[in-house]
Amino acid sequence: MLSDCRGLDINCASQDALDIYEASLVDLWNYRMAAPKRLKGALEIDPDFPMAHIVRGYIMSMLESVVVRPKMLASVEHVRANVDPSCTRELLHADALEGLATGNTNKACASWESILAQHPHDLLALKMHHHSTFWTGRSYVIRNTVTGVFDAWDTSIPGYSFVLGMMCFAFEECGDYATAEPYGRRAIDMNGDDLWAIHSVAHVLEMQGRIDEGITLLDRDPQEWEDRNPFQGHNWWHLALFALEKGDYDFALKTYDDLVITSNTEFFLDIQNGASLLKRLELQGVDVGNRWDGLVEYAEKQIDDHVLSFTDLHSCIALAAAHKNDVLDRYIDSLKTFAMTPDNYSASITEPYVIPMCEGVIAFENGEFDKAVDALWPLRDRWSPIGGSHAQRDIFTQILIDAAIGAKQYGRAQTLLSQRLTVRPDSVGSWNKYAAVQRALGQVGLADYAQARSTAIAH
Repeated sequence: MLSDCRGLDINCASQDALDIYEASLVDLWNYRMAAPKRLKGALEIDPDFPMAHIVRGYIMSMLESVVVRPKMLASVEHVRANVDPSCTRELLHADALEGLATGNTNKACASWESILAQHPHDLLALKMHHHSTFWTGRSYVIRNTVTGVFDAWDTSIPGYSFVLGMMCFAFEECGDYATAEPYGRRAIDMNGDDLWAIHSVAHVLEMQGRIDEGITLLDRDPQEWEDRNPFQGHNWWHLALFALEKGDYDFALKTYDDLVITSNTEFFLDIQNGASLLKRLELQGVDVGNRWDGLVEYAEKQIDDHVLSFTDLHSCIALAAAHKNDVLDRYIDSLKTFAMTPDNYSASITEPYVIPMCEGVIAFENGEFDKAVDALWPLRDRWSPIGGSHAQRDIFTQILIDAAIGAKQYGRAQTLLSQRLTVRPDSVGSWNKYAAVQRALGQVGLADYAQARSTAIAH
């Protein structure tokens, strides 16, 4: 029995294998593409290394596809067959991996919570809990989990900067931006390679409408992140969002082409980022040309690959934008079948949330604006269970705003725009729409004021 760099007992036959394993975790948490290959090196030295098998399964889970689930379950069985039964921490990691492999996110999170209650320095359990809970939209659980172990951490413990980055994101998603930002800034100061910490600060700036600061944070030389996995595309997506809010649609579109969509457009984050950004641009009247084609091709191929509800919804956005109504009929039928899957988090929210939201998106694209409002309006303040962040879920609010305008339900559109402009006071597109709504309501003075605000921000 050896000990890792944070003092946790770990079953490993070789210090060399353990050192490589720990280096692979640092690569993983910094989103470096080298992580899987480095981990393979640890397994070549110690083929039965239980936690290396667990991490390999966790990495496969991050593909968010049912295709890899048999391999994940094989890792679970290998660990259970080889680990010392007294090593409860490692067995709980196996339970968590099994939960991920069967779509039982609640089981996985409960296993990590059990680990953290006894081993608050298990950074792997903390990071996996943080990542998985994010896709359930439970902001306060994200916060409570990281704050529940934070008092056990300090600068003397390797990986402290990663904990600071999680603290930032957790408080940001709970709306406490003043508390969040210093954690994120300190994390970046300690580890400028931490894309999650950079991403977390970007969220703080996004939610406060601090557009120029957000652009300064993210406008970097792409070569700086050339060794990173597709998560880098999500940070570029945030850069495009800041530009879009400012009305610089050309820059946002160029960022989409050059940086947001990576060479692997079948990665789930590419689908989410791509569909969300293209639809936001279209809602501002931008012609996106044939850019939907690649996303639609992926959505058609993966019609039954239901792992993340958030990806399901963005696949629907792409298919609906391209008016693939025949495919959408099959897609809704597939979702209805998936909704009956037992002990699966995403399945459990498919009928109450995902299907009606998809139907609202489809109705919007078909010009059935009243139907779209009827589907989306009742869910507008409670669709966090679909996962993602407040910034990501904003796309559905934007679709609802345009649906309300299209349906001439100007009172509802005014309410939604007032809410949005209160937290994003420098949004060119929102001021333009607010001006149009006020003009439709006969409020000429407010319309002129809104138009002047939009013009001033754009210049």
